[in-house]
Amino acid sequence: MSIRQWKAAVCQSEPCWFDKQAGIEKSVKLIREAKENGAALIAFSEVWIPGYPNFLWSGNYAENLPLVQKYMANSISAYGDEILQIRQAAAENKMYVVFGFSERAGHSLYLAQMFIGPAGNVLLHRRKTKPTHVERTIFGDATGDSLKTVVETPLGRIGMLNCWEHLQPLLKYHTYAQGEQVHIAAWPSNGEYPGPHAAEPYSVFSEANEVTASRMYALEGAVYVLCTNQPLSAEGSRLNSEGQAGAKKDSFLLSSGCGRSAVFGPDGRQLTETTDPSYDGIIYCDIDLDKIDIAKNLTDCVGHYSRPDLLRLVVDDQPKNFVTRVSDGPHTTPYHTPTCNTHLIDTHSTLEELLAKKAGEKGQEAKKSEVKVAILNGVKSQ
Repeated sequence: MSIRQWKAAVCQSEPCWFDKQAGIEKSVKLIREAKENGAALIAFSEVWIPGYPNFLWSGNYAENLPLVQKYMANSISAYGDEILQIRQAAAENKMYVVFGFSERAGHSLYLAQMFIGPAGNVLLHRRKTKPTHVERTIFGDATGDSLKTVVETPLGRIGMLNCWEHLQPLLKYHTYAQGEQVHIAAWPSNGEYPGPHAAEPYSVFSEANEVTASRMYALEGAVYVLCTNQPLSAEGSRLNSEGQAGAKKDSFLLSSGCGRSAVFGPDGRQLTETTDPSYDGIIYCDIDLDKIDIAKNLTDCVGHYSRPDLLRLVVDDQPKNFVTRVSDGPHTTPYHTPTCNTHLIDTHSTLEELLAKKAGEKGQEAKKSEVKVAILNGVKSQ
């Protein structure tokens, strides 16, 4: 049954930089807080764990090596204990959770988003299709299955993209075409535009990104947009510039503040008050899916306001993996990534299955310990 009106929780919270366990603990706290305040869904920012790698934009290769190593060590698996804790928190609080994290697969990193349902099961797992500029020095590209960006739920059709994916017209259009109603726009911490004297282009600052690009997404798609991003403290700036001789504290990813989370309605209007740039917490907004009809009646770019006889989008949404086996039968080769046409979403077990497996492993470990104790006691008695 569809729920037409519900409350959304949008994070404007500073990550626990380079500290995955502290980040998980903060995430669980925020999920609980959102539930206590009556929210049905909570949205986290781009690579919330372990924080967006701001340092990439302010240091050179040699300066960044120690920070890259720390970042990799605190990136997380999509199948590990950290994500399990988030899935358990979603289930315990009966919440929908849109979670951003730096996904580690072997020795490669991806800018990942995971949509977790109120039973703790993974509804969507995707990666940023093309890392932006210097992001490509540590993050890999996604493949075709990450073009699935929208999931149908009782709250409506929920979709998501990361950062400058909101500047890719074809990717946006493909997301609209999946019938999206509520969109999560996940951003990092872009600073406030200082004016015409700025050394960096206007396009990297929050006014162009969190504000303009998010609002334009709402206008084009006639959808609700939950814009979530990361404020930056002076300490966060310091941690992201350690060892960088030429780091400028007023650059767009090192200047303090940066918080600009908001919710935009399907007509493009900002529905929430503009936040203090240093605010660390959650903003809330009521969603009414019926309001979408008013905007869509005027302009539905994937419906009555389109011309597919003239302009069409060609999409290849099949996964492309590093190994394609001639036979799809059983194998004993220990591949560390999916093979052939395996989709990311198909690699996840239910929360119930994972917890049962974990309980079984604990039981086996307990039996092994009992056997060891018995052997040691036998040796001592001889």
